[in-house]
Amino acid sequence: MTDSRRGPLLDHLDALEARCEKGDLSLQDVLDTFGVDGHYVIIAFLIIPFLQPIPLLGLSTPFGLFITIIAIMAYLKRPPVLPKKLAKITLSAQTVNRIATTSETAFERISIFSHPRWPLFFRGGFRELNTLLLVLNVVLLALPLPIPFSNAIPAWMVAVHTMGQLEEDGLLIMLSYFLTVFCLIYFAVLAKGAWAIFQIF
Repeated sequence: MTDSRRGPLLDHLDALEARCEKGDLSLQDVLDTFGVDGHYVIIAFLIIPFLQPIPLLGLSTPFGLFITIIAIMAYLKRPPVLPKKLAKITLSAQTVNRIATTSETAFERISIFSHPRWPLFFRGGFRELNTLLLVLNVVLLALPLPIPFSNAIPAWMVAVHTMGQLEEDGLLIMLSYFLTVFCLIYFAVLAKGAWAIFQIF
C-alpha cells in the first residue's frame, strides 16, 4: 500500500539506489535521477556531511557555492546545470548507494512528522523570502571558520528548510525562520568576539 504522506525525497533516493545497480555513475547521472523537481533533494543530499559539529573547511566553501546555485535555480524552476568537467566526474556506485541508503533511513524517520500543510508559506512573497534566507544560511555555511558548529548551525536550517520544501510543510518552513534568527545571533556573537580580540592586539 502506498503511503500518502511519502514525499519526493524518498522516491528520488529509491531511484538513485536503483540507478546504482547499473554501476558507477557521474554527477550528471545523479542530477538526471533527481530530475527538474529535484533541486531540494540535491541540497538535502549535499548538506548531510555538515550536520555535525566539526567544520569541514575544505568542503564548506565549494559545497556552499554549489548549493547556492541550486537554490537559485530551484526558485527560477530551471533544471540544475553543471560544467562539463564536473558533470563527467565518476562516483562509486557503492559509495553513492551507501549514502542514499543511510539518508533514506534517516529521512523515513523524519517524514513521520512532516506532511503538507500551511501552503501560504509557498506562495507570493514567501517564495522570495524562502530563497533569500536559504542563500543567507548557505553563505554562512561556506565561511571557512575553524570553529565548532560554524557549519552545523546554518546546515540544520538548510536541512529543515529543504525538508519543508520537499514535503510542502509550512510548519518546517516557519521553524527554519527561527533557526535563521538563532544562526544570525550565533555568528553575531562570533563576530563580536573576533572584534574584541582584534582590539586587544
